[in-house]
Amino acid sequence: MNDSTSSRPGRGRGIAAAIAGAVLIGLAALQPAAAHDGTRTAKAPAPTTAPTSAPTTAPTPAPTTAPSSAAGGTAASPAEIARADTYWTKERMAAATPELPPDVGEDELADALADAEAANALPARSAPGAAPKRTATTATTATDEADEADDPIGATAVTQAQRWGGQGQMPATTTGKVYFTRGDGSGGFCSGSAVTAANNNTVWTAGHCIHPGGTGPGTYYTDIVFVPDADNGLEPHGQWSYKFANTTIGWQDNGDFAYDLAAIAVWPQGSRGDLAGWVGSQGYAFGSGQTWASLHALGFPAAGYQRNDFSGNDLWYCEGPSTAAGGDIRMTCDMRNGTSGGPWLDDLQTARGWGYIVGAYSYHYLDGNGNYADQFMYSANHGDGAINVYNDVSVR
Repeated sequence: MNDSTSSRPGRGRGIAAAIAGAVLIGLAALQPAAAHDGTRTAKAPAPTTAPTSAPTTAPTPAPTTAPSSAAGGTAASPAEIARADTYWTKERMAAATPELPPDVGEDELADALADAEAANALPARSAPGAAPKRTATTATTATDEADEADDPIGATAVTQAQRWGGQGQMPATTTGKVYFTRGDGSGGFCSGSAVTAANNNTVWTAGHCIHPGGTGPGTYYTDIVFVPDADNGLEPHGQWSYKFANTTIGWQDNGDFAYDLAAIAVWPQGSRGDLAGWVGSQGYAFGSGQTWASLHALGFPAAGYQRNDFSGNDLWYCEGPSTAAGGDIRMTCDMRNGTSGGPWLDDLQTARGWGYIVGAYSYHYLDGNGNYADQFMYSANHGDGAINVYNDVSVR
């Protein structure tokens, strides 16, 4: 893989036979380290005899962890692994509700927009996408061939979401629904994308699709699966159960939407092999900026701004430029709940089916009545936080 390196800091705010027994042996190695060591320097007990001279040692400062650092994450438990093949039934999937993006009101939005454009501390990192290694099983239609010949991507902005009709081909095969169980036992779903990675089994999504945000290291969602190319209840490529998932310290501990991003390592399947080898992968370009001439935003919306035709069961897209919104990234698009974690792709070309992930849908703005205020949607800056999380998950 052609992998160069990059990143940037953020700002502060607010499966079980296919796995086999060897998996269980290695499971302990996947347990996350604590995000903070929790240690502090203790004062020595008062001496019974006064010292001849009083020490003047300054107190040791408490350790700090940058919000853009990768958090401890969560590994699939033995119980989750044992039930992975049977847990997500069609009934459970149908009952799952879209995970709501963080609600951002007028004051929070004003604070976000007032922030300086994000700066990078780490060098930028990128890698191209790749076509699946398996032989394609879906025939290309005459319409598809015409589209590839014209390659119209980028010609016209699409700010009112349209159906992506290319199921069975990239990028639809790499884009899917992320299902999970919340802390209260209810089922939820988001959007996500297979991304190029050393383990060939990594999914990119939003932080709030694996963790509620601001509640610390012990509250990650469970039973996480990725269903690529999901289409009205169909699972043409099966379910890919998670091995490990992680987000940033900023999202885990503070619920800060400036760091609302995540990655999920999934188990390979016995019959299909690695995820990327079966469905393909999108590339990524992290730490490469916030302003892009033309991005494609993909996802499975169940709600939208002044829209009532979204069900959460179909793949839709918007296309257009992005701008810097303080330290975040903004696009004009009317997709909302259910689209969370859906990839924002630069340089998506239909002939090859992949582009570069530079963002993922995170949040929108609500007016004083709690309604969608406008057509804008926002992504966390994919700089240092994205690089740190990617580096942690992509090798698991």
